[in-house]
Amino acid sequence: MIDVNALLSRGARSRVKVGIGGSSAVLADTKRLISSSGGRIPLVGFEEPRDLVVSLKRGEIGVAVRGTLSSSKVLQCLKDEFRLKEVMRAAVLEDSRGKPFILAPVGIDEGIDYPSRIRLASATIEYFSRLGWNLKTGILSKGRLEDRSRGPQIRRSLEEGEMLAKALREQGTNARHYAILVEDAVKECDLVIAPDGVSGNLIFRSLHFVGATRAYGAPVVNLDKVFVDTSRGKADFSDSVLFAAGLAESRSKPMKQA
Repeated sequence: MIDVNALLSRGARSRVKVGIGGSSAVLADTKRLISSSGGRIPLVGFEEPRDLVVSLKRGEIGVAVRGTLSSSKVLQCLKDEFRLKEVMRAAVLEDSRGKPFILAPVGIDEGIDYPSRIRLASATIEYFSRLGWNLKTGILSKGRLEDRSRGPQIRRSLEEGEMLAKALREQGTNARHYAILVEDAVKECDLVIAPDGVSGNLIFRSLHFVGATRAYGAPVVNLDKVFVDTSRGKADFSDSVLFAAGLAESRSKPMKQA
């Protein structure tokens, strides 16, 4: 079960210092929006990717939000400063009916094969378990189950989807392979694993920028520090800041399930 509202509520009460990437105008707008909603989070701005990441590493800020900084530059800085072989992100969304869910992978170079998808799925489940969230997981692939004969890429994707769901079940996760039926996976699951990062990014962009899906941010799930990635196309980063602050509070003191 996912309770984003409880997370945002914790974030609004938090006093953790949050760093956000972007121009002075982004910082000023975000401060104004948070203040107007009653939040008093200490917020500082960073116009250079490395300054944001290094400040997080040194503990000068408690949480970082990418804001409008370049994704490729920020991700490279995270790899360099925290010695990460790969950056794994999982986007927390809310559909038009108000149902929250998590989508991964969302980076075009993430989840490119079966080993990286299972690492990402396992890391995401573990990361959010520290909030007390027990994630029912849906695995997607590139066709319906009866489409195995429609090409080697389709067959391989379907086989990997079955393997991934089985592997997660063996780890104790409630997981099911939904094939290409993303609509059913989103309706029934808390975590949706796309066939690869390109597919996940297209799903995210279609839902958020074309549809009415709200995007709170994508935490880096293989990092002990709280770093929340955001799309630079967002018009308002205040919810991402509250979300990030709530993550910091809740990962140290997990929320009770309703």
